[in-house]
Amino acid sequence: MAVNSVKLEIITPSKLFYRGEVDLVIVTTLEGDEGFMAGHCWGCKLLDIGELWIQEKGAGKDDWRVAAVAGGFIEIKDSIIIYTDAVEWSEDIDMDRVLSQKAMAEDWLTKHEEDGDPNDVMKAKIIIAKSLTRSNVASGGVRHH
Repeated sequence: MAVNSVKLEIITPSKLFYRGEVDLVIVTTLEGDEGFMAGHCWGCKLLDIGELWIQEKGAGKDDWRVAAVAGGFIEIKDSIIIYTDAVEWSEDIDMDRVLSQKAMAEDWLTKHEEDGDPNDVMKAKIIIAKSLTRSNVASGGVRHH
């Protein structure tokens, strides 16, 4: 008999964010969006800042849980484990905070992109990328499945 679901765990340095049986998980890898399900060949991929889409076991084809992920990596074996520094569900995103952080980073970047420390410039760009992802996720995600 075919196995239709797989165990998914999402782990951050401070907690186990999610554990459950899923039919499909879609993540943003460094190569682009990729989906994983039961029976997928084993592997390990780096994750980019992006959206995480989870179709839980038995959910309808249009029922997805969406989260924002701050990079990390995904390990696919008999189960799927995502390791990330930060992840949050769409409903937990504080849009006032997101917009404030994005505005501050954009303002700093406007003033310092040309003459600022390259590490600080990269940090500002990462804050902007995370803010855009969190904003997209909070509004329901940009993918249409």
